[in-house]
Amino acid sequence: MGINLSEKQIKEWRGVVVVTDPTWGDNGKGKIVDLLSSRAQMSIRYNGGPNAGHTVRNEHGEFKFHLIPSAIFNPDCLSIIANTVVIDPIKLGEEILALRKAGIAVTEKNLLIGQNAHLIMPWHRIRDNFAEMIRTGEKIGTTGKGIGPTYADRTERLGLQMRDLVGSDFEKKFVREIDRQERLISVMEGKEYHFEKKEMYEQLLSAREILAPLVNEVMEKIDSFHQKGKRILGEAGQGALLDLDLGTYPFVTSSHPGVVGFNLATTIPVKSINEVIAVTKAYTTRVGAGPMPTEDTGALGERIREIGKEFGTTTGRPRRCGWLDIPALRYGAQVAGADSLALTKLDIFDEFDEINLCVGYELGGHQVDKISHADALFLHEARPILKSFPGWGENTTQIRDYEKLPQNARHFIEKIEEMVKVPIKIVSVGANRIETIYR
Repeated sequence: MGINLSEKQIKEWRGVVVVTDPTWGDNGKGKIVDLLSSRAQMSIRYNGGPNAGHTVRNEHGEFKFHLIPSAIFNPDCLSIIANTVVIDPIKLGEEILALRKAGIAVTEKNLLIGQNAHLIMPWHRIRDNFAEMIRTGEKIGTTGKGIGPTYADRTERLGLQMRDLVGSDFEKKFVREIDRQERLISVMEGKEYHFEKKEMYEQLLSAREILAPLVNEVMEKIDSFHQKGKRILGEAGQGALLDLDLGTYPFVTSSHPGVVGFNLATTIPVKSINEVIAVTKAYTTRVGAGPMPTEDTGALGERIREIGKEFGTTTGRPRRCGWLDIPALRYGAQVAGADSLALTKLDIFDEFDEINLCVGYELGGHQVDKISHADALFLHEARPILKSFPGWGENTTQIRDYEKLPQNARHFIEKIEEMVKVPIKIVSVGANRIETIYR
């Protein structure tokens, strides 16, 4: 049974809620997680690494998180970084110190880090960039943060974990691993390669000082909270169309952003999840390479980018922008396991005279309005079929009641809902918590 996401019912929320993204990420999950986190008793970041960025704005200020769960501001919520996340210990330490400097307590009482999470090390970033450089054909568009190589080492049962960093024999394991990685990179580059071992080791010791009290066996905690019926919030990184198996392969990430990823991270069965909320903007964006049928490289795309401030939280790269892609959204919502949608950035279209939706694709004289898999070649060659809607020409950022939205705005929202076949329960008309409409 799903929860009805009125403001009152969020306060009465019970059980497990997962917030994910049905497309290519960057759709505003941070805000929706922040809305729910005020009532969460446990919040779990369950996939990806510092390649995913969430921006949260609240009474404490603006924060750009890459690893810290967005619920960290709730002192009564235990935030978890799951074993299935890959962690840059230096960056995580910096995020924790920045929060403490802002007066936000971060201790083992409100943040735990899975001891089996793999560490992203400098050699992973080198391998990431080197692999991108030597790709024949189209590049993947990786963030260069070392995510893929870290997950690759994990698959090969190699690399270092959080438990190694805080263990008594860390120096021994560090020396052994850095030797292996130097030999590997030397082979990749065709010349001898050496790291600054002493400097790197000292940085890791500094990070260990910050992180060690927070590293724990998190699965027992997760199971205990679930068995007691506590309010658990799952927080995804990236989006369902970047799923390793079901996304636009090979232009994908190395983990599972949808509801399956939450199950893998927590062992909480999918059938035990009360609501999966998939967050999508009123238009489509993508960072990095890969197909995006509705991308507009001209004045329209630039206008959306500028008004929407579409620049990556993690990389600062300008996002590719275009009209909302309904077939991709419908498929992504299925992969994500969406029970409901949260539609963000509706206000970006307040001054548009005309707004389009991509309702299907045209390829080789054939029209397609539904896809059953994210075939990268098909999506690269497909051309969008657009349906035009009149704009509303009003400022929506002050509206809090759905019925008070302009009629054209409501028609636009309801058409998306009708075509995707998933109810839209939240409409965001600004970045702040209060700029939210519940249906």
